[in-house]
Amino acid sequence: MKPTILVLLAFSLASNLHAQSGRNPAAEPGTTDASLTSLDATDPFAPIRSRLESNPAPSPSHAANPVPVSQIRIPSKALKEFERYQKAFHSGDLSTSVGHLQKALQIFPDFIQAHIALGLRFIQLGEYQKALTEHETALALDPRSAQTHQSLSFTLLLLNRNQEAEAEARQSLDLDSQLVASHYILGRALIAQGHVTPEAIEMLRKSESAFPDASLVLALIHFRAGQIDQTIAELRNYLRAPVDADNKQKAECWVAQLSQQPSPAGCPVESTRPTFR
Repeated sequence: MKPTILVLLAFSLASNLHAQSGRNPAAEPGTTDASLTSLDATDPFAPIRSRLESNPAPSPSHAANPVPVSQIRIPSKALKEFERYQKAFHSGDLSTSVGHLQKALQIFPDFIQAHIALGLRFIQLGEYQKALTEHETALALDPRSAQTHQSLSFTLLLLNRNQEAEAEARQSLDLDSQLVASHYILGRALIAQGHVTPEAIEMLRKSESAFPDASLVLALIHFRAGQIDQTIAELRNYLRAPVDADNKQKAECWVAQLSQQPSPAGCPVESTRPTFR
């Protein structure tokens, strides 16, 4: 998995963090085809990150739905640091935003949303082990949170701990079957283990409209099965809402090659399956 693509799946997970915050009251082994398992280096989390960052989280003090008792009386100083984190983060100052979250947790170590947010920021920094610690801590504080199970599954997949990522994604969906990102993570976790099963394909299809990279995964699956028409269809589906300029060009070139149409400018002369970033 490569950092250039990672940026987009974490964004989507962020939207789940922000939704959860609004309710607060106060990696690839195991297949006979390595290139399919790694999805030619297509990062499983690109779409999720873009959503996470594009939907700002409301302050925990503005929440209305029931949450763990420990979150009812978050100290005002901790809430203030969380608000400062949001302001710094939305202005693009990642380092300062991390500092404010750490201060919030020094004041109130049981601040669930601060743990989740800090874990997601560590993912942006490529510090996945630190992210894992934050998400595990958040889950220990609220084991019934579907979004926290989802964030944890995300981190585990980044660490190539695919079987554990699968288990956490399943737990997330057991608690909230509507979490589209969890469908996507589950599909990617299964594929990463070499399980190109009907369930894995179903999970990718359910998340395809929200996560365009799912179409690239499905295209590769169809290609390996010799289903060229379905491969072209999935590539064209991806091209309706591509998330990466380099992948867009490669998909366009591959469609032209497979359909025996003139190739766009910039395509390789030889007909080869592209390696998506």
